[in-house]
Amino acid sequence: MEERGFSIFAPEEEEPDRDSEVFFNREMRLNRDISQVAAEVFRDKVEIDEFVAGDMLAASGIRGFRYSGVADKLILNDANPDAVESIEKGLEENGLEAEVYNRDANVLLSDNWKRFNLLDIDPFGPFTAYLDSAARAMNYTGFIGLTATDNSSVSGSYPTVCERRYGSVPLRNSFMHETGLRIYIKEVFKNFARFDKSFDPKICFQHRHYSRIMGRVTESKKRTNRMLENIGYLSFCPECRWRKLKRVDKCENCGSDVRHAGPLWTGKISDSRFTSEVVDKMPGDWEASGFMEKLDSEAEMRTPFYDLHEMSSAADVSVPKREVFLEELRSKGYPVSRTHFEPTGFRTEAHIRDIYSVLESLD
Repeated sequence: MEERGFSIFAPEEEEPDRDSEVFFNREMRLNRDISQVAAEVFRDKVEIDEFVAGDMLAASGIRGFRYSGVADKLILNDANPDAVESIEKGLEENGLEAEVYNRDANVLLSDNWKRFNLLDIDPFGPFTAYLDSAARAMNYTGFIGLTATDNSSVSGSYPTVCERRYGSVPLRNSFMHETGLRIYIKEVFKNFARFDKSFDPKICFQHRHYSRIMGRVTESKKRTNRMLENIGYLSFCPECRWRKLKRVDKCENCGSDVRHAGPLWTGKISDSRFTSEVVDKMPGDWEASGFMEKLDSEAEMRTPFYDLHEMSSAADVSVPKREVFLEELRSKGYPVSRTHFEPTGFRTEAHIRDIYSVLESLD
C-alpha cells in the first residue's frame, strides 16, 4: 500500500482494530495530512541544531515516515514486534533512516528526557496514560500531537468515565463535541503545567470518531502561570440555548437556571496565525485543505458554536439558507464563520438575541 508517496507494509483490512496484526487506518489520512503540514510549519519557525521527531505508537510507520521531511533524527517505536518488522521494511523501501524500538512507549519516553522536538502519540482510546512521560520527554521548545478516540466519554454519553479519566463534568447537547475537545485540551495543559511546561494549542479539532490536539510546548513557569486563566467552566441554558465560557448561576439572556461543564479549556482551540500558515502550505487537492480552511476561519472565535437547525427550531421559524443567514448576521457587524464540528453549525460572537432576531427576520 501507499500513502502520499510512501510505501506501507500492513494487511489490507476494511475495519482495522486493536487486534490487527499491524494497524493501518485509511480513515486517519486527514489526521496525518494536517499533522505533517503542521510539523513543517513549526519546523520553519524554530532554529534547532538537531530536530528530533518521534512516533511512539508507530504501527505501520506511516505517520513517522511523513515526518521524515522535517526530522534530522527520526525515532519510531511500537510494542508489537510485527509492527516493528513492517516499519523496518517500510524504511528500507522508502529509503529512510530511523531509530526503531520495540518497547513500551512510556518507558522509552522516560528514557529520553527532554529529547523530542516533535512528538506524536496516536493510541486506541484515551491518551492520558502517556501524558506524564510525554511531558518529561518533550524538549524545552517542541510540538506535540495527541489523538483520542474516547469521544463518547467527554461528550457526555458516559459522564462518570469522563470524571474518572479527566476530572471534568461533560455536557450532552448540540455542541458536546466542542465541550469534549475543550476537556481534552485542559487535560493536556494541566499535565504539562505540572512539569513547568506550557502547552499552547495551535490546531485542535474533532473529526469522525476521534479528536486531535496539537500544540507548542514551551518550558516556562511564567507563561504557564499566565495561561492558567484559560482553565474554567462552561455555562449553558437549556431553555434558550445561551452559552458562555464562564461559570454563572443564571442565564444572562432569559434568567433560567443553567447547566455547567468543566473544568475545561476556555481559550481559543486553535491559533489563527498558525492555521493560516498551514492552509497556505497545504496542497489544494488534499481533502484536508477544505477542512483546514474551516478551522482557520473559526480560530479567533471562542464562543461555542451554534447549530442552525436547533436555533431555528428554538425560534419556531423555518430553517433559512445557511449562507443567507450568515451574511445577514455578518451585515450587523458580527464576526461569523462556519465550523468544522457540524455541517449545519456556525460560530459567532453575536449575542443570542441578535441570532434569534435575524432568524425571525428571514422567516
